Amino acid sequence: ACPPSAFRCTNGKCVTHDWFCDKENNCGDNSDESFCDIDPVTPCPPGWDRCPDKRRCIPSHWMCDGWKHCNGTSEEANCTSCSPKAFKCSNGKCEQRHSFCDGFDDCGDNSDERYCDVDPRTPCPVGWDRCPNKRRCIPSHWMCDGWLDCYGESEEVECGKDILKTSNITFAKTELKLWFLHKRKSGSRPDRWGSQVHRIAAALHLADNSTFGPGNSTGEEIRYELRLQLLRNLGKDKKMSSQELALYIHAFLVSCIDPRDFYGYNLVRDLRRRVEAGGNYTNPFLILALCNAGDAMTARDVERVTAAYDSQHRPLWTDSQALSSMALSCISSRSSVSVDERTLKDMLQELKRRQFRNGTVDNFRTTALVTQALFIFDSYKKEFDLDSAIKVLLSGLNGSKSLLDAYYALPVLSRKSLLNVTSNHCIKEPVAEEEALQKVLDVDGETMAVQYSVWIGDKVNLARTWRLRMRVNSTIYDAIETVAKIDNRQRVEYNVVDGKPYVTALNGMEDDPELGTYWFVYQKSLKSDDAAKIVEQSPVDIRLQPHLEIILWYKRAAWSGQSFLQEPFTSP
Repeated sequence: ACPPSAFRCTNGKCVTHDWFCDKENNCGDNSDESFCDIDPVTPCPPGWDRCPDKRRCIPSHWMCDGWKHCNGTSEEANCTSCSPKAFKCSNGKCEQRHSFCDGFDDCGDNSDERYCDVDPRTPCPVGWDRCPNKRRCIPSHWMCDGWLDCYGESEEVECGKDILKTSNITFAKTELKLWFLHKRKSGSRPDRWGSQVHRIAAALHLADNSTFGPGNSTGEEIRYELRLQLLRNLGKDKKMSSQELALYIHAFLVSCIDPRDFYGYNLVRDLRRRVEAGGNYTNPFLILALCNAGDAMTARDVERVTAAYDSQHRPLWTDSQALSSMALSCISSRSSVSVDERTLKDMLQELKRRQFRNGTVDNFRTTALVTQALFIFDSYKKEFDLDSAIKVLLSGLNGSKSLLDAYYALPVLSRKSLLNVTSNHCIKEPVAEEEALQKVLDVDGETMAVQYSVWIGDKVNLARTWRLRMRVNSTIYDAIETVAKIDNRQRVEYNVVDGKPYVTALNGMEDDPELGTYWFVYQKSLKSDDAAKIVEQSPVDIRLQPHLEIILWYKRAAWSGQSFLQEPFTSP
């Protein structure tokens, strides 16, 4: 096999990638020049990808590897994920691997130099491993991959028990990701991904970072369905469980939806409130979700997860212990709360003792969870048979499998765990909402104060409000568009009838005739106790009045104004 940086000729010869498409027959069979200047309709060979200019094909593993192989527009631009042999900067940029820790800020945010010479006590980021000399951290998937990334003692020397040496693991990971993607139901129904969409979102992200990257239609569809399902759950009279709330927080993090501002509802704060109001036992998964979401951890949280670990009388004890270990590791590495590292190591040591000779830990699911936990401190490298554990998972995945089994196994195949559930991959909005608000509301001329609200659910389960200063003679349509400029999550779509717009969707939530759920526009005076009145005209036809509240309400109802006016309501 040729080194990853080399080109493998059709005749088996290896030539340096610099000779590819240099107009010389370096291979001897011309395979290094065969697809360098082709007609845009000529298909690329299997395992190759087309350059942005459509005139060249290159091996697929060269895409987003930090090296430019295409003419004109580079294949290294707009990469949602980098090649395994490239380094992905914190700002999303892909850099050549040899630029890592070279003493230069190649990324532009210094993320390629940040962990090159650290104190041995400084924890490595989640998804990174420490070099044998303890002074450098490198991305975990670089361990035992045939490339030397550590100085001094190499990370490539003792790789006998490393997960990357297990055969067929790449193929199994690809197949399992496809299995998740095939869970999508066909048709136009709004619930294509089913009730477990939150777990599917997390699993796909932990397989790789591409699903929720810019322009990925699958990610966009899952985001829409996550919002829709959570709105439905919040609209039910039955209270959603804390465990399901935690699953939504994880799904929101990986899919780049802010769990602290879901139409004014703060999922993280609600989960924290529930944890504080709970009894003697706390599910450690709830603490892990809070920690992954960046909630402030406390000494009481440490007590909660250690108590959960020690609750030996509970069924599925080992599963809970694995989650407790991950929660405690999260608290230790991402907060200022003091955690006794010996306690965490003792927990992990106890988990190792649960492994049977055939590699199993209790059952398939527990084997996957425990393996995830043992990625902490690279604990799997001693007194745990990782190869056998992986073989148990690969064997179990060959037959029929439940979504829950697959959800726990896929991170292991990617050498990740539930500790890798973060929003670090998300592209942040460049302008804060407060700054946008000030800019939009900086209007000239005579103005008036109005209020704009978005309500969700028949009983107004979610609500968010903006206070605006609008020019005199502005319309409801102007107010709607002003808020969209402040927060692009509030962008509205319209259906034009007789040349005039009517609201049909906001932030991807559309009028749904099958469910009977629609967007309605109401108005009411803030200086009066009178009930709000439905607006049946187009928003462009209604002039704003001082101290008016405009309400966009997403609820179940028939399109009949009389039915709304029979039952007055007031602001929540």
